[in-house]
Amino acid sequence: MNDLTTRLVPLEGGCNFRDLGGYTTLDKRRIKPGKLYRSGVMSYFTAADNATLQALGVRTICDLRREDERRAEPTAWPVEVNLVAWDEEIAMEQRGELTWQNSSDAEQTREAMKQAYRTMPTWLHSRLVGLFDLLANNEVPLVFHCAAGKDRTGLSAALILHCLGVPRETIYRDYELTNHAVDLNAFLEHHRSARLGLTSDRKTLTTMDTARRQAILHADTAYLAAGLGQIEQNYDSLDNYLRDVLGVTDTVQAEIRHNLLI
Repeated sequence: MNDLTTRLVPLEGGCNFRDLGGYTTLDKRRIKPGKLYRSGVMSYFTAADNATLQALGVRTICDLRREDERRAEPTAWPVEVNLVAWDEEIAMEQRGELTWQNSSDAEQTREAMKQAYRTMPTWLHSRLVGLFDLLANNEVPLVFHCAAGKDRTGLSAALILHCLGVPRETIYRDYELTNHAVDLNAFLEHHRSARLGLTSDRKTLTTMDTARRQAILHADTAYLAAGLGQIEQNYDSLDNYLRDVLGVTDTVQAEIRHNLLI
C-alpha cells in the first residue's frame, strides 16, 4: 500500500485525502490501513462522496486550522463524529505569512517557507499535544487535517510516522505525495472560496506571480527538513521533542504503536 493509487481516497470534493496505513517501520511492522488519514480542507465533498466517507468509519476529526479558517470553510462530514479543534490565536508573524507575502522572488519565498516550518513546532504545539493524546487514547479511525493538507498536516504526519518508527526516507516520500495527490492551483480555481489557509486575503495568493505561488504550494522536502532540523537543533532529537515537549513518553509511544501497528 505504498503507491498513491492505493493510498489516495477517491473523492470528488476531496483535497489531498489519503491513508497513512501500510507504511513499514524500522522493526518491520506496518501501520494498520484504515486507521489514520491525513487531508486538506473538507468543505467541498459532493453527494457522491458521502458513501465513501461513511464507509471509512471515521470516529475523530482533528482540525489543525485556525478558528477563522474553520468558520470560512466548515467541515462537511456526512455523519456525526468527534470534531476536535483549537481556538487560540496564532499571529501571522508566528506563522511566517508576512515574510512570504513580502518576498520578491521564488527563492525568497522558498526561504520564507523554510522559516515558517522552523517556527511551526512552537506554534503548533497544543494541536500536536492534542493529536498525540487522541492517538494514545485510540480515538481511531482518525482524520487530521489543515487547509492544503501539506504544511501543518505535513509536519504532524512526519512526527506521527517517526513516533511509529517509520524511517525518515519514507516520511519524506509521504510528504512529497501531496505533489501528486492534488493540484492545489486547480483546487483554488475550482473552489473559488478556498483559501488553503495561507492567508486571510485570498487575492494575495491568486494574484501572486506563478513562480512564487508554486514555491508556496509545492511540497518541497527542504521545507519539512527545515522544520525537523530545527527540532533536532533545539532538542537534540525528534524523540526528545516528542517526550519533553509533546508528552509522548515511552509508555504513551507504546500505546500509540499498539493502537496503530500490526
